Amino acid sequence: MIDSMTGRVREIWQPKTVMAVLLIAVLLSMGMASAATTTPTIAWNASFSPESYSKFDAVAPITDGGYIALGFAVTDLYGGSEYTVLIKTDGQGNEVWSKRFPDMAPASVAETADGGYIIGAYNTSRTVVDQRFVYQGSSFLIRTDAAGTEEWRQVFPDMKVSAVQPTADGGYAVIGWLWNPLGSESDTTATIIKTDGNGQPTWNRTIPGKAAYAGIVTADGGYIIGGTTSPFNNDLGDAFLLRLDAEGQTLWERNYQAPVVYDITETDDGRFFYTSNYWYGLVEEDGTEVWLKNIEGLSGHAAALQPGGYVVAGTNARTSEGFIFGTDEDGTILWNRTFPDAGINAASGAPNGTYTLAGIRYPSDGSSTAWLINLEGVTAAPTGTPTQAAPGFGAIGAGAALLVLAGRKWRG
Repeated sequence: MIDSMTGRVREIWQPKTVMAVLLIAVLLSMGMASAATTTPTIAWNASFSPESYSKFDAVAPITDGGYIALGFAVTDLYGGSEYTVLIKTDGQGNEVWSKRFPDMAPASVAETADGGYIIGAYNTSRTVVDQRFVYQGSSFLIRTDAAGTEEWRQVFPDMKVSAVQPTADGGYAVIGWLWNPLGSESDTTATIIKTDGNGQPTWNRTIPGKAAYAGIVTADGGYIIGGTTSPFNNDLGDAFLLRLDAEGQTLWERNYQAPVVYDITETDDGRFFYTSNYWYGLVEEDGTEVWLKNIEGLSGHAAALQPGGYVVAGTNARTSEGFIFGTDEDGTILWNRTFPDAGINAASGAPNGTYTLAGIRYPSDGSSTAWLINLEGVTAAPTGTPTQAAPGFGAIGAGAALLVLAGRKWRG
């Protein structure tokens, strides 16, 4: 009996069998590594201090390889003057020039086709009437040349702008919400305004009872905007997306379990990926939900794409740390990075796998600085592509191969 068993064990270790074991181990290792990703590394980061209290709210790549960032600065937290600041950098985050726009807060910035810039900014005031907050204010659409010099501005009364986007016809889309008068059924009305190249409105659409925090021009020339029906509460189930054609006619509108939509991006296949307060999700071209993921405690302020998946960036509501993470196509988190003493308000991705984050950094002296950080090296291996296996997985694969072969021999 012992000799018989020993013979079977020896049989497993014949040369041909050993080669088979090694081959299976290699194949298993390759399979396990096929979904491997590379966590991005910091290429550079840069802080800007136009005042002792500063931050960035928006950033966009520009055609010369640099970046344009829009932020906010205040001379003193208590009664100081405040202004929006526009800063152009080179590809390494070094400042090229900066411009100031007094008495307004930043919302959005983009490069125009001729190398200039379009800015969305606003101001607001708040009073108390009959124990209720009443908001008032105006929004500004500002056009500058390539050097940041203002060429014109348009004012939109009673509006809070969230996003501005150039359109294919040389005009602009201005997305945000209107403050409703006291006594109205709801506090806000979401709106999108289409303008010509001089900022003059050509049409507008309103969505009562909602507030739009995000919006983009879609690949087909239409629009998608997102936000919430509870701008002051962010209740679950209040997130919405509204899809419009190029003329502003509604194609579809849907609500989702998330409380709000903070940012949206369109995928290559026409889907839409969005980020939210404690959630992120993917929907089909017609708005049908594909999946929705919870990230309790994390406010996802920015959405971007990575090869084979998605990127979410924002701020941890509990620790105030900045974060960024990447997922696969099903929303499963593959990598992440955190940034102590910093918050992330915006992110911009590039096809080469680099990401530039914009936000705020808190030095030890109690001030704040406007902050840019560039990450590189985000790659996702296509399914079936051999990559280096994670440490330890080679041994696991070999062990699994041995068990498979041994089981076959013993059953034989």
